[in-house]
Amino acid sequence: MIGNMDTLVQHLDAITEHVMRNTAGELDKYPRGVTPREEVYTAGNVSLLRFESPLGVEGTPILIIPSLINRWYILDVTEETSFIRQFAQQRPTYLIDWGYPDEEVGHLPLSHYYHRSIKRAVRQICRQHGISQVDMLGYCIGGTLAYAFSCLEPDLVDHLVMLTAPIDFTDAGIFATYAEHFPIEEFSASMGKMPGWLLAFSFQFVQPMGVYQKAKMFHSKFESESFMKLYNAMERWIADPVSFPARAYYEMITDLYQKNLLAQGRLMTAEGRKVDPAARRAKTLILNAGKDHIAPLCTTALPASDKAPVSEVTIPSGHIGITTGRNSKDACRSAIDFLMN
Repeated sequence: MIGNMDTLVQHLDAITEHVMRNTAGELDKYPRGVTPREEVYTAGNVSLLRFESPLGVEGTPILIIPSLINRWYILDVTEETSFIRQFAQQRPTYLIDWGYPDEEVGHLPLSHYYHRSIKRAVRQICRQHGISQVDMLGYCIGGTLAYAFSCLEPDLVDHLVMLTAPIDFTDAGIFATYAEHFPIEEFSASMGKMPGWLLAFSFQFVQPMGVYQKAKMFHSKFESESFMKLYNAMERWIADPVSFPARAYYEMITDLYQKNLLAQGRLMTAEGRKVDPAARRAKTLILNAGKDHIAPLCTTALPASDKAPVSEVTIPSGHIGITTGRNSKDACRSAIDFLMN
């Protein structure tokens, strides 16, 4: 056993040296998102971005709600994999950039994000285009936020794409175990944010061999120019962590993961409004990943009380791979086809 462990450590050391030698100085060459964009407005840490579309592109605007856990440009990390680039070719495309929250917003509730912030963006888009509804795509926890918004404001959302978005936390896999044992009360009493670096380590702990597998893949493919472009762009994204505001993180762990209030129709905003799945009317696509360990398939199911029209497409990939992997184009096409119909 010791000999095998020594061999593994030596292998890791050799691959790590190889990775560092071949990526040194490369990451700064990669931008935070590749599609040209402009800032429509900023409110605190939060900005509304509009992406450049070809002349003549019109139709119902698409508002993208990214995750609060990491940076939005996982959906725009290279030209070849960008969901945003493809959407902007078809429709006016907007995105809420959650920015880099710090302790000064640690008091804000989760409903500040899934209701107030999204509603402000939707109203701005509707005013600008003279419309009363938008289409929406939410990724990961951003999909959870978008779903909650569509429960609260059913008249403002026409189509909703939920990209690997957990809704029912009854059996949330390894992250349910994490939420069960995380010292959330001690965290809430002592910290104004969940630091981005600690969130990143949490994901590594869930898949402890992931770093080794990634390095091994790098070792076998680093001579491929296309592989290196995507690899370095992804490393740029990974090296750009985001902190999670303390109260919102507390409510995500307790209200969603531990108590499953959203799926049960018992989630309440800070102002006392019920987030009721039965109120939803938006036509919905559940776009999930068959190998997802972060949002397992069972977590993406909608509550029985939700009677809105729904369809489902499962892509054979993981949680991140559905946005940048070999099957990401199929996922993007499924989303576009749904939004165009």
